[in-house]
Amino acid sequence: MPARAPWTIVVRRWDDDSVVVAEFPIATLAGASLPGRILRFASLARVDARDANLRGADLGQADLRDARLDRACLAGADLTLADLPGADLAAANLADARLEAINLRTQGPPRTSFRAADLTRATLKGSNLAGSLFTDAIARRADLTHCDLRGADLRGADLTEASLSFSDLSGARLAGSSLVGAVLSGCDLRGCDLRRADLSLAALHGVLLADADLADSIWSKTSVARCADLGRARGLDRLALGDESAMDIHTLRAGAAQLDDALLAHVGLSAREGRALRDLLATPPPGSMCRAPSRARARQ
Repeated sequence: MPARAPWTIVVRRWDDDSVVVAEFPIATLAGASLPGRILRFASLARVDARDANLRGADLGQADLRDARLDRACLAGADLTLADLPGADLAAANLADARLEAINLRTQGPPRTSFRAADLTRATLKGSNLAGSLFTDAIARRADLTHCDLRGADLRGADLTEASLSFSDLSGARLAGSSLVGAVLSGCDLRGCDLRRADLSLAALHGVLLADADLADSIWSKTSVARCADLGRARGLDRLALGDESAMDIHTLRAGAAQLDDALLAHVGLSAREGRALRDLLATPPPGSMCRAPSRARARQ
């Protein structure tokens, strides 16, 4: 058996330290070139792997708590079910990487940092990303469906054509972000900061928007459907309106009284039609006055 190099990093399984996952004849993983390496279940908590080349590596179910992975190349890598609470992936290359269902063993917000990272076409669906940092990240066409993003910071992030359907973004900060062509079906956006966000071509279907701040957000060919609490959002009188958007009758019926003429005109209703709609919705349905006596007679 060959003797070990003077400096050898031994990586063991996080759930069984008697099992060696890999050995590297190097002093540090910082700047190391380890493309395509198999590191499943590896115990790498607090590892310093800054600037490392881990392109295409298999880090599935690895323990990467508080790891330093800033500026690392993880393009095409597989981090499915990995634990990354407190990890720093600032400016890392995660294009086409799989980070599905990460941080699920973490209790509370993991606060993983993806600041200025490249997450183009990355898959993060089903992950715990509460309180995580995505400021200025590039996540074009990324899959962020069914994620916990409560309180996450996505200010200035590029989420063009990203899918965030059925994710919880309540209390998240998306000010100045690009959501052009993004799909947000079934999202919880209550209390979300969407000021100056670009919602052009975005699909807001079945979303919750109570107390969300939409001031100065850009609406151009935006699609809104089955959004019963749109009228409870803030900043609706300060939208940046571009090309005509679309809004379904369900949303209009629920919020026409709170929507101003400019927004109604933006979805194709003239001022006269807007007033007529408000009057129509304020009028009790036919027969509503005679149903109460019927219920009273039934109680007798």
